[in-house]
Amino acid sequence: MAKIKAVDAKDYIEPGTGFRVLIAWIVFGFSGFILSVVTWGIALLAFLIIAAIYFFRLRVIEASIKGSALRVSPKQFPDIYEMAEEIAEALDMETPELYILESNMQNAFAIKHGGKRFVILVDDMIFGCQMTQNMDTLRFIIAHELAHHALGHTKLFRSQLRAVYKPLSRLDELSCDAVAAAVVGKEAAADALTLLLVGPHLYSQVNRPSLEKQSIQVEDSKYTKKAERPLTHPLLLRRLARMIPDDEAEVIDD
Repeated sequence: MAKIKAVDAKDYIEPGTGFRVLIAWIVFGFSGFILSVVTWGIALLAFLIIAAIYFFRLRVIEASIKGSALRVSPKQFPDIYEMAEEIAEALDMETPELYILESNMQNAFAIKHGGKRFVILVDDMIFGCQMTQNMDTLRFIIAHELAHHALGHTKLFRSQLRAVYKPLSRLDELSCDAVAAAVVGKEAAADALTLLLVGPHLYSQVNRPSLEKQSIQVEDSKYTKKAERPLTHPLLLRRLARMIPDDEAEVIDD
């Protein structure tokens, strides 16, 4: 079992994030300014419509989650609830509402509605962690999602910037990986990313040294970031490369 370590999430923000946030505010703020110059009435109306749509969408999502997903509690999957509590304490934050959603994919996500924070775990992700008998992988997934809340990525305007500006979204994902790895350890992080890569059925057959070598090649390739341009998340192998200790990476390169 990975030892949970208390960390300050802000210490693990990916370099360049502040610059990307500034660019996003300048670009979208300038667009709003141009619109307001044309007419304050149109700008105000557009803002109200966008805000109404956003809050309506969040209420629908919240209702959908509560009506279609299983809420984790001290009596419902208590081991997972305890994990979330421990990680939330390590990040000095309140434990969000935690739900399990049935879906044919390995995934998890974090959302915020008003003052409420939610983390949704897909059942296939939990099953994969159980099947591989390594629950530290689930600790990493939960820590990654809680990090989105801890770093403010789920706040109203910040979440909108992430949604429309993919370079910022990718940096945020790397930040959350770093936070989660600091909380549960890089070994658990590498295990979780490997599980996401190949799934639980092939997980035990993966040759780790070969995978680590491949991930370093992906990280070093000049085409990797070009391939990521249309994506909201960095390529999995680039994320994995960051979980290899520097001394091991040097041996692999040799």
